[in-house]
Amino acid sequence: MQVGMLKLAGLQHPECADKVAIALAALEGVQAADASFENAKASVRFDETQVSLEDLHAAVERAGYQIAKPAHGEDGACCGGCGG
Repeated sequence: MQVGMLKLAGLQHPECADKVAIALAALEGVQAADASFENAKASVRFDETQVSLEDLHAAVERAGYQIAKPAHGEDGACCGGCGG
């Protein structure tokens, strides 16, 4: 079992987070899913032999939302835009 955290974009109301959580939980191989409007993040516990990170991203997009792009340096990598 793997736990993933997804940064979300496009949430405008708390109900949006509920829609994302429901879409993620509906995937075969997802054991638990929760989304937070306040933090714009979703936490997902899933079996990586049944569902991939790409599947999770696709479910978020089908629900009408996006995966947020990490800010510069947020994931520990340089985007290359500033030359630093």
